[in-house]
Amino acid sequence: MATVRHADGTTITTNSPTGAAHSAAPMSVATWNIAAVNNNPFEYWITHDDAAYNQLMDDVQAFIDAPGEQDVAVDTVFTPEMFAQLAEDMAGVGMDGVEAVSAMWEADYRRRKIISGFMKDKEIGSKRLASMPDRITNTINTLDEGVVCRPTIINCYNERMDTVAEWWEQWRQFHFHREVLVKSKKDKGKKPVWSMLQKIAREKYPAISPEEEAVSIPLQLLCGAIFDATLVHMLNTVAPGKWFPLKQAICESLMSRKQDLLLGIVESHYAKLDVLFLQEVAGVFVDQASSHPTLADAFHFMTPELLDGAPNRTSSHTLLAAAPLPRCGCV
Repeated sequence: MATVRHADGTTITTNSPTGAAHSAAPMSVATWNIAAVNNNPFEYWITHDDAAYNQLMDDVQAFIDAPGEQDVAVDTVFTPEMFAQLAEDMAGVGMDGVEAVSAMWEADYRRRKIISGFMKDKEIGSKRLASMPDRITNTINTLDEGVVCRPTIINCYNERMDTVAEWWEQWRQFHFHREVLVKSKKDKGKKPVWSMLQKIAREKYPAISPEEEAVSIPLQLLCGAIFDATLVHMLNTVAPGKWFPLKQAICESLMSRKQDLLLGIVESHYAKLDVLFLQEVAGVFVDQASSHPTLADAFHFMTPELLDGAPNRTSSHTLLAAAPLPRCGCV
């Protein structure tokens, strides 16, 4: 057993792997949410030389705040034909709950307004029906292909989507026919993107009903499709032909070297800490950090069982180790 004494006088007794005594000196500890899973080029306002950028952001804000007649029914954007294809795709891979989700589509989702009834619906947010699939599939760090992006507005996907119909074919292909190889301690080999989704646990997100929890995988795909379709429709309504070049420029400036920039910040500002807790960490970051010439010697890395593709994980993913190690980097 070994005891760590903190600056405030509190102590923690832990098992020491080597039996060596721990230092009673105060530990230097920091925590940082690096948001490695967030690659949305339009999430924050930036300074941009092109006046079209400010106009785009103003017009999107107006579309959300006061859409007026543009607040059309969901099934005019994500059409019944698109839903039928989605249902066919989901049934084709043996997904459970497709019939129940089809009933929800007919009775509820297709009749909602795209902004007031869907994008601004706080219950959809509380249930994580659109945000959870986005979190898992927005930007996938693969072991063999590098970064793979979902066809959507809110990442660095680099193909044009000038109409919702054009986007839809790419979206279907990505989810049901694209296979990816991700870092995992459990799953080996490539798997289709849709299979990365997991049920949304009511225990963690109590807003979701038992019925929705039971079919939460196909329901996530439906809500994710409506969400992405609405974004594509909105951008092509307010800035046709203009939004895509702007997005490309922003991604090139801010997103393409994100992992290198994060590693550089850790090396220059945090490498002398005793413990560094990192949140929202992508699996590829751990690989790169643990092979970094400076950080590999400075830190002992501890990770949770699942990194990418773990929707019901806690937000921090932190582990505290009071072990006689040079440094402890916890992700």
